[in-house]
Amino acid sequence: MTAQTDSLVQLPTVEIHATSLRHDQPGSMTESWQTSPLATLPAQSVADYLRSKTGIYLKTYGAGSLATTSIRGASAGQTAVLWNGFQIQSPMLGLLDWSLLPTAFVDDISLQHGGNGAVWGSGAIGGALLMDNRPDFSNKRRIQFARSLGSFGNWSDQLAVKIASERWASSTRLFHQQAKNDFSYEPAPGLASKRQTNAAVQQRGLMQEVYFRPNSQHQLGGQIWLQAANREIPPTIVQSRSVAKQEDEAIRTALHWRFARKEQVVQVRTALFRESIHYQDALAGVNTPSHFWTSITEADWQRPILPKISLQITGNQTFTKAFIKNYEKPGKRWQSALFASLRFDDGLWSAQLDSRQEWANGRAVPFTPAFSAERRFGHYLSIGAKLNRNYRLPTFNDLYWSPGGNPDLQPELGWSEELNARFTLKKNKAKLELTSAVFNRNIKNWIQWLPTTGQPFWSASNIKAVHSRGLENRLNLDFSQRNWQFHLTGGYDYVRSTNREAVALPKIEAGQQWFYVPEHQGFASGSVHFKELGLEYRQQFTGSVVTEFGRLAGFRVAAAQLHYEGKMAGNGFRFFLQLDNAWDTDYQIIERRPMPGRAWLVGVSVAINN
Repeated sequence: MTAQTDSLVQLPTVEIHATSLRHDQPGSMTESWQTSPLATLPAQSVADYLRSKTGIYLKTYGAGSLATTSIRGASAGQTAVLWNGFQIQSPMLGLLDWSLLPTAFVDDISLQHGGNGAVWGSGAIGGALLMDNRPDFSNKRRIQFARSLGSFGNWSDQLAVKIASERWASSTRLFHQQAKNDFSYEPAPGLASKRQTNAAVQQRGLMQEVYFRPNSQHQLGGQIWLQAANREIPPTIVQSRSVAKQEDEAIRTALHWRFARKEQVVQVRTALFRESIHYQDALAGVNTPSHFWTSITEADWQRPILPKISLQITGNQTFTKAFIKNYEKPGKRWQSALFASLRFDDGLWSAQLDSRQEWANGRAVPFTPAFSAERRFGHYLSIGAKLNRNYRLPTFNDLYWSPGGNPDLQPELGWSEELNARFTLKKNKAKLELTSAVFNRNIKNWIQWLPTTGQPFWSASNIKAVHSRGLENRLNLDFSQRNWQFHLTGGYDYVRSTNREAVALPKIEAGQQWFYVPEHQGFASGSVHFKELGLEYRQQFTGSVVTEFGRLAGFRVAAAQLHYEGKMAGNGFRFFLQLDNAWDTDYQIIERRPMPGRAWLVGVSVAINN
């Protein structure tokens, strides 16, 4: 496990780079990847990508369907999602559907485990997902195209056109993905199989980026991200039919300016988002359109102030406003935040002190500090520790939904601690890396929707406290010999996330494992490459989980991929054949929502240079 490295653009005398003090914290467990159309599956979502790369628990029920996550026992709304430094969770729901995040639109992905409230603000209790775009001024032209076909009507296309010179860079990316999801399943042992209906999904999107650097000290950039999704909501295994559907649309725009001189970096960026969700269910008489606006402006300054000590100061202003007929009045929130960070690094020790003060609608959120440190012992061992305070503001639905919203809700608030160690051994053409982390977190005022006594609806409440603790382990082994390359990765997570006091309805015993948090989870993946040919296999185990209806059994699923990569006249191409749920396991991740059986996917991607 290594923290994400900064995106660097080399000019004659200056480096213009990302905000390293926030992206790369000492003593923090972070997984990072670089994506590209030739390195990932066509039109693959971030949810699918992370499911194949790491061991976090993802809740979904099929290709393109709603996908949320639980990191270290946190709820889906307790993971911050950032695009080029901007939080993009819905202020209405407090979370983001990861199936609507295409890897085709992202260059770098980082998953920061554990609390980061001081760094990223509200919602970063369980972790933070960072998605970044990198300008490429390498003076070249490139066209990349990929197409795939698969089981259950799965079909996708994606196209990327990149043009660059020493001063200008432009990137245009498009994708389209659709699936019928009409797989067969058994509602219960001994019952005849059924075919899933009303489960089709279609997504399409465009991202345009333009960057300009007039000289070695300045860089300007802009992005626009357009995306739309149409999804049918299938019936559960206890329903005879469903006609529900949902339409999602998003327009995300951003502008940024960076100035770098010697060791000083100044950045100013602004973003404007408009997103909408339209849910309809004719059988239930529901027709609920909703939309929200988010405006974010941020400025930060970073430079060394003493030998081995760097300082960063950041100011943020965010305004959100949401519209839906179930609110008695439009939900809106002004948020102002001031962040400061001090970093010490002498080669052996790294330590960072972070602090954040935020105001929401004029009221101060509790002061949020964090301290992290790491000690390196030669090239083989490093030990890190982290202590931080975290918080999450109530969502607009929590506050304003009628009936059930509670305007008197308090922010979720608590402390988390982490201790980790990383062992690295390199010898000849082999590299072994072992990482282990122990964590503990206590959150009070946890927000949960519960049945209301004497009323036919549920309402939002601050339950007493939730205690999460556990252990994360990761292993990576790389070895090469002549034309052969071998890679092995694996992991095991143990998570206990329990409510400290009993809840009457729905019945939650004191000390009971929290809903949809597996206590045990593990994975192992191996790959072998011979010249241009590669074979990969992944096995995943997920333990049983507690649900509102009882308990879901654990399951084991596997996936395999065969691919061939080559070059012709300086151009690259890649063919692949993938098998998902290779052993045709019958399982559920969400109660009463069947998962697809064995499925295949075949595709090709081509990159044409200059």
